[in-house]
Amino acid sequence: MRLCRSVVVINGFLWAVSIVCQTPYEAQSFPKPVTPPQQRLSAERLADLEKQMWRLVNQDRLNPATFAETGGQARPLRWNDQLAAVARAHSRKMVEQEYFSHIDPDGKSPLARINAAGIPWRAYGENIALHESVEAAQAAFMSEPRFQKNHRGNILNPIYTEVGIGIAKGPDGSFYITQDFITIPASTQASGKRLKK
Repeated sequence: MRLCRSVVVINGFLWAVSIVCQTPYEAQSFPKPVTPPQQRLSAERLADLEKQMWRLVNQDRLNPATFAETGGQARPLRWNDQLAAVARAHSRKMVEQEYFSHIDPDGKSPLARINAAGIPWRAYGENIALHESVEAAQAAFMSEPRFQKNHRGNILNPIYTEVGIGIAKGPDGSFYITQDFITIPASTQASGKRLKK
């Protein structure tokens, strides 16, 4: 920055005025953010995307076109906050440690992560995806072969009762997505030990 002198006329008198000026170079020399603003998403926005995918999962489970696979027995999955926290932590870890796998660099499997969170289960499954949107990820899951033990099979499996979905955004703008599915033991439901929804 530098001082610029200017001359103005007030009521017929000449006055010298000093003001602070910036050269064009100085005006552009402020540090730029490391991550472009469009690459950042708030926790609230990511939570909205997680719930959006939850709705897509339940739409696919209730779609008459999938009844041959589900026998019409698939019910909407309940949202499980604890399971979502597990899924979210896994997605974030994949971004932070730059890997894409069900098994994390510490050797923890989906089962180990669910057990470590103290979540009761009778059956469990996990889907992971790396896509530009939740819609694209869900469409990719559902485009897999029918009647197979795959991502589509996890989504449509009528045995599952609850789901937690966690999404994190990578530095290139891609979404790392984890879907964790469980069946809550009948004893847990009967005792009223329901997990927070």
